[in-house]
Amino acid sequence: MAGQRIFLDQASGGPVLPSARAAMEKVLSGHGAAPGGGHREARESLEVLRQARNLVADFLGVKDAERIVFTSGGTESVQSAIRGWGEAAVRGTVYVSEMEHPAVEASVRRLQKEGFLLRRIPVDGEGRLQWMKVKPGSGPGLVCVHLAHHDVGTVQDLREAVGFANSAKAQLFLDATFGAGWVPLPKGLEGIDLLAISGHRLGGPKGSGLLFVRSGFPWKAQTEGGRQENDQRAGTENLPAIAGLGAALEDWLRNGGNFRKTAGEAQRALLEGIRRKVPTAKLHGPEPGPERNPAHLGMSFAGLEAEALALVLDRVGVAVKGGSGCVTREMQIPPAMKATGAAPEESRALILLTLSPESGASAVTPVPDRVSEAVERLRSALSE
Repeated sequence: MAGQRIFLDQASGGPVLPSARAAMEKVLSGHGAAPGGGHREARESLEVLRQARNLVADFLGVKDAERIVFTSGGTESVQSAIRGWGEAAVRGTVYVSEMEHPAVEASVRRLQKEGFLLRRIPVDGEGRLQWMKVKPGSGPGLVCVHLAHHDVGTVQDLREAVGFANSAKAQLFLDATFGAGWVPLPKGLEGIDLLAISGHRLGGPKGSGLLFVRSGFPWKAQTEGGRQENDQRAGTENLPAIAGLGAALEDWLRNGGNFRKTAGEAQRALLEGIRRKVPTAKLHGPEPGPERNPAHLGMSFAGLEAEALALVLDRVGVAVKGGSGCVTREMQIPPAMKATGAAPEESRALILLTLSPESGASAVTPVPDRVSEAVERLRSALSE
């Protein structure tokens, strides 16, 4: 099928927002001094860093900008959050769902090996956390909750998460790496002690991210040696990426409502069109609306392997993610699919279609026809 290529793998990384690109180019066209020196050029870089940190604080709705740590991306932010708490805390309980991102899973398993108790939070058939089925432990605790899921798109009820953490006398870590911006955060991050964000899922540059650590929270820096990031992360700051991330979040603060509305319209048009063209297609996770990330669709197509379908879609001009958004070699089936009760053949057929802040309904109009063509091509090839 002829036509312009359509990129629907934005969660893995797509073009940066124009505002982020402009901020990065401004830094890259300058002198490039590190912010830590005492000369004028270093002071100018320090001002870029300060401005970006303040933009992030405005986006998060917090006053203590110095508690924001710039990182290399979502994985570092997540693992620094969990491991930093583990090193600072007395042995206690970690609460985590049955369908976590590998970055979270690897961190909590390490803590488990070190003597922490691990308690799983079950989910229902659409990925909602079932807090009433979890028994609080004793002693220090950390509740790990994702804002929106990277495979099934489910948005979690943070009021329930905060309520459980309070009842368990535990602290709360919010993995917002696939949800921030797309899902409004609580005012002032009320009830949240740690928060991780990935820059490239917000139209910022790849290799950018941040960690918020509430003042007074027991946490130990994971990268030591230098005095950067207020002694919270050693190493020379990636100033172009930080400036780009700050500009992207400023854009979200101003235009987030429009981004969500535009992507939500595209999401609904895409889902309706695919269902019309391929009646056997199945949506995983909630229907579009408040309980689903508006930039995400996770679908399976009966009898077809995800990777094979993604390759055929690539040939007809649609870029998607075949299989889970993030898995390890050991994860043959995405944990979310198993936890929500999906059949094995559905789990192996999961396709992720993810949108950008600038994706509109008109941009995805050709997709249902191309999906139908790809499905028919693959089924025809398998039947030969």
